[in-house]
Amino acid sequence: MFARPLQGLVDGFLDFVAGNPVFVGLVVVLLAFIFFMYLFVRRTLTGLRDGFDEGYRGK
Repeated sequence: MFARPLQGLVDGFLDFVAGNPVFVGLVVVLLAFIFFMYLFVRRTLTGLRDGFDEGYRGK
């Protein structure tokens, strides 16, 4: 019963990807960059917090 609408949605998505490979590639690169920056900032801030915690424990 639900196979037809899902199949139509997947076919539409695949047609879009096949028709616009440059746009899809740019979106993938942009999302990968945003994810990398999130992980980088998160690691930097957690390291900064750990450094502050160690500094306060030392006094």
